[in-house]
This record gives sequence, structure tokens and C-alpha cells, in this order.
Amino acid sequence: MLEKLYPFTIPQKKVIEQLVGDDEVMINHIALEKGDTVPIHFSDSNVYLIIVGGTITFIFDDQEANHHKKGSIVKVPFHTKMNISNTHDELGEFFIIKAPHPRKYKESLI
Repeated sequence: MLEKLYPFTIPQKKVIEQLVGDDEVMINHIALEKGDTVPIHFSDSNVYLIIVGGTITFIFDDQEANHHKKGSIVKVPFHTKMNISNTHDELGEFFIIKAPHPRKYKESLI
């Protein structure tokens, strides 16, 4: 078998899971209930946020809040301050794609 399967949770409540951690890419899956947040942090690679459920609120580098809905892909530049939360009633679900994996990205900066 050439392919490798990476199953992920079909969430009904809050979920945070790392799915892929290869050198080429890191993929995480997150679902947030109303009021849940991801700890504020800086992006550590090229980051793409794919919203697949609900609405997620993003504040980047202390700018005004943006609300992105299911069906959106948001690109976040390296070393951007990220404040991610769900301020809506519906479960918000998204995937985080980091390419390359942050450990490889740091090596490429040296």
C-alpha cells in the first residue's frame, strides 16, 4: 500500500489533535465550542487555516477581528501573532496546515 491514512475525529465538542507531523507538512485539526480559544501565539511556518464548520474568529497582529465561515481558507504569514477563538453558537472546526513543518522551516532560516 503506497498511501498512508490519517483519520481525524468528526467532532461534536472541542477537539485538538495533531494529524500529520512529516518534514514537509504539519496538519492539525481543531474544533472549538462557543467561548473556546487557542492560546495566543506566533505562526512558526507558512500557515493555512481551512475552516470546515461554523465560524471562527481570528485576530492577527492586534488588528480588528475577522470572522471566517465554513468554506474559507486563510493564509497567515510567518511570525504573525494569532488569536483564534469561537465567539459563535455553532461548533467551529478548522484544519491548520503548516508547510514545511515548523522544525524544517526554522532550519531553512539558518
